[in-house]
Amino acid sequence: MKRIYLYLFTFLVFSGLTLVTFVFPLNYFPEVSYASKEYQVDKATIYSIIKIESNFRENVCSYKGAVGLMQIMPPTGEWIAELNNIPYSDEMLLDPQYNIEIGTFYLSYLLKRYHGDIEKVLIAYNAGPSRLKDGTWKNFKETKNYIIKYKIVNFFYKIRIFIKN
Repeated sequence: MKRIYLYLFTFLVFSGLTLVTFVFPLNYFPEVSYASKEYQVDKATIYSIIKIESNFRENVCSYKGAVGLMQIMPPTGEWIAELNNIPYSDEMLLDPQYNIEIGTFYLSYLLKRYHGDIEKVLIAYNAGPSRLKDGTWKNFKETKNYIIKYKIVNFFYKIRIFIKN
């Protein structure tokens, strides 16, 4: 009887890990690893934002105009490019490597600005820094849900990255 429980436990662990691997992919791993190291942002954080924002669809554009994997608003992308003295065009935001780099730089900037307070970073990333400052983000159900989604997705990405390593 103990053997059956051991088999069942092994099956559940294996199928759970398989499901985590399937639902939480590590697409663009070299690009995410580079950006993570370059801008000192945790890989799980980058992957969580990509998963929530675009679900890894490179060419997605939101109804508000956010573009690419990390859903960068063109004015934000242009501002980041200016700060880093790199070329910019709205079309470049559709390039996964460029989008991940711009998005990760922005996350790094927000992490520094809000002293590592991930909740403030998420609010600023989703609703905008001005809405964080004036408190109007509290009127947005989307932003409240964004924080919850992030916590769940980030938990699983930490596991997923641990499994990969």
